Amino acid sequence: MGPQSSGKSTIAKVISFCTWLDKKCSRDGRPKREEVKDYIQTLKTYHRLLNGYFNRNTQIYFIGDFIELCYNDCCPMTLDEALSWEEETYFGTVNFKFGTKYTDPIDNNSKIAYIPAERNFVSAIYNLQEYLRDKDNIQDFVTSWYEAKRKYSDSNRLNIINLGAEYYTTDQDVDVLHLQGGGNIALQVASSGLQSVVPLVTMFDYVMQGIYKERRPMSVKERDELIKKVNELVGENKEKGQHADLSILLDVINSKSYRYSQIIVEEPENNLFPLTQRDLVYYMLQMCNDAQRNHRLTLTTHSPYILYTLNSCMMGYLVSSKIPEQERQTFTNQNAWIDPKLVSIWEIEDGEIRSIQDEDGIISKNYFDLNMTALMDEYYHMLSYYDEK
Repeated sequence: MGPQSSGKSTIAKVISFCTWLDKKCSRDGRPKREEVKDYIQTLKTYHRLLNGYFNRNTQIYFIGDFIELCYNDCCPMTLDEALSWEEETYFGTVNFKFGTKYTDPIDNNSKIAYIPAERNFVSAIYNLQEYLRDKDNIQDFVTSWYEAKRKYSDSNRLNIINLGAEYYTTDQDVDVLHLQGGGNIALQVASSGLQSVVPLVTMFDYVMQGIYKERRPMSVKERDELIKKVNELVGENKEKGQHADLSILLDVINSKSYRYSQIIVEEPENNLFPLTQRDLVYYMLQMCNDAQRNHRLTLTTHSPYILYTLNSCMMGYLVSSKIPEQERQTFTNQNAWIDPKLVSIWEIEDGEIRSIQDEDGIISKNYFDLNMTALMDEYYHMLSYYDEK
């Protein structure tokens, strides 16, 4: 979290890219030199980090489940330094260290979903597929949006937290909201808050639950990859006069079985009233708690209401054993209580990053006091001149 334009989204995009690369390397093994050369360029183009985002002082250091990655364009590691890393692969300004946590790459097969701040445009624009051009995170989100939304039909509506509306899409890909009081409206003419939160909740529900409840059909890309591998395998074995070993096909099929999800959400508070922000955080944390999978959730925010809500859910976990069962049922957020040890909250300001949690993991009271004081100083100054009469 942090002020406007402090770098929150840039860090979120780097996290998204590096977790994808970690997953790719755990599945495919050591990358080829020509592949590594394109990784940073892929990060720049896919996440639109062009025109000044990278310079000679840019450094990225990432520790994943399978790889460690070091990128330093200004002062790259020397070959001697790189070789000092155990199991090191060195490619100029990009260095890799490979781990052994996942001996079976399927264990590291996560579904990575990036939900951008611009998500509400999928609600506002008709015939959205006509606008797809560049291969980047926006196009990827649109593709994922169509995959997700088509799972919610009139007979399988999705409740949109506590907003009195259920979402579904028609066979013609028309997005509809069924209102609690009766009647339907098109999502494209709904309030800005609904246009922002519906894509978020729809994607969140599908990625956290939907993909684990069904046997997902192959995409065109997956089908082409499978056909390519089959042809390669058959060709190799023909040359050797042997029958094809189909174990490679099993690897491809298993790669479709996700073990957990990693979701990155930019600014969940967009266009939302404070109490709706609260309910959205409750919803996301409850989904994480109910999933019984090691899901990971990354949020970027500059909303104090998001932080207040998260703090409340962590406090609930800390005191849950002391609250009488009967009284516990009165807390609306009890299903969203979360262990502070599983949460990290970082503030970015003026290029610096720091934790704002105390030793118990709760957000420091001083942090809230300082920000509220900054907001109210002028008001209290003027209040001294206010004549109550």
